[in-house]
Amino acid sequence: MFRLRFRPLLAGLAALLVAASGFAATTADRSAFAQGHWWDPSRAGSGMDLFHAGNVAVVTWFTYEESGRPVWYTAQGPLSTLGTESWPLLKHRWQDGRKAGYEVIGSARLSLNHPESARFSFDIAGRQGTWNIQPFIVSGVVNEADHSGHWFDPTNSGWGLAVTQQGDVLGGVLFTYDPSGAPTWAAGFDRQAARSELHTYTGACPWCAYAPSKATSAGQVRFEFASESSLTLRNDLSLAMAAGVNAGGARLVQLSRPASTRPADRQLASFASAAALKAYLAEGVFGLRPSNAGADFSAPLPSSVSFSQTNLQEAEVDEADLVKTNGRLVFSFAPNALGSGRPGVRVAAVSDEGNAFGLRGTVGLTAGQVAYLNQRSGLILHEDRLVAVTGDRLYPYSGWGVSGSFIGAHTFVEVMNTATAEGLPATTWRAQIDGLLVSTRRIGDRVYVVTRFVPNVSGLNYWMGATPSNQAIIDATPLADLLPKVRINGGEAQSLLSLDSVYMPPQGSRRPLADLVVVTAIDLAGPAIAQSLGVIGTVDGIYVSPANLYLATSRVDGRSLTGIMPPREPAVYQTDIHQVRLGADAMTVSGSGSVEGYLAPDLEEVAFRMSEHDGRLRVVSSSTDWWIGTRNRLTILEPSATAPGLLRTLAYLPNAQRPESLGKPGELLYSTRFAGERLYAVTFKKVDPLYVVDLSAPADPRIAGALEIPGFSEYLHPLPNGLLLGFGKDARPASVMGDGSFAWFQGLQLSLYDVSDAANPREMQRALMGKRGSDSPLLRDHHALSTLAQPGGSLSLAFPASIHDGPYPLWGTGDSTFYPWMESGLMRFELRGSTAADARLVQMPSLITHRPPTSAYSTDPVMTARSVLFPRGVVYAGEGQFWHLDAAGTVRGPY
Repeated sequence: MFRLRFRPLLAGLAALLVAASGFAATTADRSAFAQGHWWDPSRAGSGMDLFHAGNVAVVTWFTYEESGRPVWYTAQGPLSTLGTESWPLLKHRWQDGRKAGYEVIGSARLSLNHPESARFSFDIAGRQGTWNIQPFIVSGVVNEADHSGHWFDPTNSGWGLAVTQQGDVLGGVLFTYDPSGAPTWAAGFDRQAARSELHTYTGACPWCAYAPSKATSAGQVRFEFASESSLTLRNDLSLAMAAGVNAGGARLVQLSRPASTRPADRQLASFASAAALKAYLAEGVFGLRPSNAGADFSAPLPSSVSFSQTNLQEAEVDEADLVKTNGRLVFSFAPNALGSGRPGVRVAAVSDEGNAFGLRGTVGLTAGQVAYLNQRSGLILHEDRLVAVTGDRLYPYSGWGVSGSFIGAHTFVEVMNTATAEGLPATTWRAQIDGLLVSTRRIGDRVYVVTRFVPNVSGLNYWMGATPSNQAIIDATPLADLLPKVRINGGEAQSLLSLDSVYMPPQGSRRPLADLVVVTAIDLAGPAIAQSLGVIGTVDGIYVSPANLYLATSRVDGRSLTGIMPPREPAVYQTDIHQVRLGADAMTVSGSGSVEGYLAPDLEEVAFRMSEHDGRLRVVSSSTDWWIGTRNRLTILEPSATAPGLLRTLAYLPNAQRPESLGKPGELLYSTRFAGERLYAVTFKKVDPLYVVDLSAPADPRIAGALEIPGFSEYLHPLPNGLLLGFGKDARPASVMGDGSFAWFQGLQLSLYDVSDAANPREMQRALMGKRGSDSPLLRDHHALSTLAQPGGSLSLAFPASIHDGPYPLWGTGDSTFYPWMESGLMRFELRGSTAADARLVQMPSLITHRPPTSAYSTDPVMTARSVLFPRGVVYAGEGQFWHLDAAGTVRGPY
């Protein structure tokens, strides 16, 4: 823009463009701050364009003089002086048809908090102030071809255009001169248009009391992009400009760095050196505070399979659970003498199609008394290998957002051989991994264990931050001690990660974190650790398809250091999604994309918000604001053919052509389920709208139909022939908040839907169980559901439940009445018929294990219970105990 001062920038940019094709995404390649338009939301109507090329940072500030007229200033300086030195603040002039120089009117200082959060301080003739600025974000869509940047005319420099392109939003700020040669500007943004209407503004000067700016239309400009760095500007402006500013027809080029040269800004990036990795982890450690606290669904198995297996999200991706079976043996965790830990596996034998049952014995795990069952512990069974994955502490009640809760945790992986002469599994290999267990998956012979690790630095005073004594301790701590280790078969600790296997997502406005989410691939054929990969940060969710693992991360702090959710989200909450390819030889980082909103507050729910189909990732997200309410959004991502490493946005819903939303204002998203070319979604406030979304045209998803019914479904289970099961609770509308959604939750309900006609979904049947207070683990964990296709063509269904009922309530009145516990056990149903014309649910006798007064509510294992269904019997397991229902209907147990 300014010929003399910007010559070094042009040289640096040219060198950068030459090297762009050879980019390896490392943190050293990342921009020091987000490039583009920034603003202070408390002073809307003003803003600034920020970019850097080479070692020079540039600020163009669009604001107002004391008279209220628009004016723009510039400031620039070395990146190394960010936050430490002030730069001259320049006001430019135009005279005799060309740029006529500038005057220094004061100084400015740019101080970064994080790459997407900064303080801008100014001094103009002794009048000072500080703005808290952040990127101006109007869309969470990352463009495949992004023309955002600082554009100027190299043949007639001195004026320019700060372009913003986000999703379908295109526009920017034209900074130019009025007929007297004084700097002025006009701005505007439009959706789905190659042109933008610009407005001139009058407003409050930087040191004046803020008042909303006033806009006046200045006409339109049209953008004709020839490439990422070539633009012809067409204008139909009423804005009077100085002679010689030939904006109409001007051929502009980018002075800032094009988006394609900055892939590390949007993708997972490795660290260029061990020193860089240690410096980042150290900054995160100082912020720690210890805590005190394929197929898209699981269809019924073929009739040739004579026992139920773990209910899975993806048919080809096995998940760890509390009970596993091969049809002959049933394996379950066993409690220790104190009843709190789970150091063993109990084994039961089943024969005669489930009619005969016998206890085989118990096998202790090597981890012994320190192995606990947290919400993520489980078993994996593959051929003759049983894998037990446990930890040495319970999952923290303080929440996923509190890093200090994870300090010092360990995960234990034990591989056992089930084909032994004694008939009991025997340990053949074990690993102790630093970090708390998050999730476990199996694809073929490979088990993927996901853990969260936070460094435990000896002698460090975590409450004091970066004091000299703490800094000395960190300086003396080797990098290896800030990374997780693994011990194989009780041997010496070995490094789990190497420098080139640690990645950092875009940091955004988040504070630095020392947390690492680690994916460890274990080859069961060895067994041996095949590879580990770590991602810095908390990671908001994980989804695994047969080919890829996806990590969802946020660029903002979803929770404070104490785990408290903030009352308001940013104007556009963004979730980055990173794709890790699960190859037979190695895991590789292959792509990154972005969606608007958050996925879910619970890690297990997050997985069901995503689905991979035909190489595309479908994602359902939500945005919540106390004043606006909840908004839900479907986004479809796919690998870009022109921008390597980008998961581009193919489509989203709602949009301008299809504005109908998934849910009415304020309705919460309760459950989602992808099934082939459909999405089923349930939202709820006072009633339950079930939405059927047609995904057959990936570039044009649409809501095909909707159904409003009482209550809500927490879990959806697609079945063949256009049938759908929904499990949740009945509900009654409340005039006040009720249970948090303007309704009072009642008993459990199982619903059967006909969705064969997507435009006209209907509820075929609804079965109610118990009254207010009833509960089931299926409300929170899909593994609690068991299904088995019986030889006669019916489908058996079962799930544990605690039933509250009776004529006398415990407390409350009307719909808020809470009823006493009546019984617990396994609720059983049969789905007879297989089409919408003949299908019906028949409730079978329940397998009751606990009821007063013979059983205490405190000993009821229902919330961790599972079942295995056979053609002639049922095995029910919970808290290391077994119950058996034979073909005659006799229940025996506990064993």
